[in-house]
Amino acid sequence: MKKRPIGIALAALCLAAAGMFALWQASRPEAAEGEKSVTVQVVHSGGDQAEFTYRSDGETLGPLLEEEGLISGTEGPYGLFVDTVDGETADYDADGSWWRLTCDGEDAQTGVDEVILTDGSVYVWTYSR
Repeated sequence: MKKRPIGIALAALCLAAAGMFALWQASRPEAAEGEKSVTVQVVHSGGDQAEFTYRSDGETLGPLLEEEGLISGTEGPYGLFVDTVDGETADYDADGSWWRLTCDGEDAQTGVDEVILTDGSVYVWTYSR
């Protein structure tokens, strides 16, 4: 009979997890239809910066930046792992460097392939170590 409390606890945990997942799905921004104008800034390893403005009717950031030739990387189980931005490559295995992406001042919560394009947004790639 001691199995009943464990079963109830597991059921409650599963319900809580399902509720949190549903809340997360509902709070995700939706891609707006139509053309959007976005700014992409790049902060290179030496501190020099570049800025690009793109217009797109796409839904996510990754495909836009790949088409424009601004980013490249390797496809992995979680989408595109960006190792090169604006011609500069970061190699985590060699020196611990990587590219950090922020969206309107906040760290990206998804991979670049899933970052929703929002008109007027500013996306920043920063070479980090």
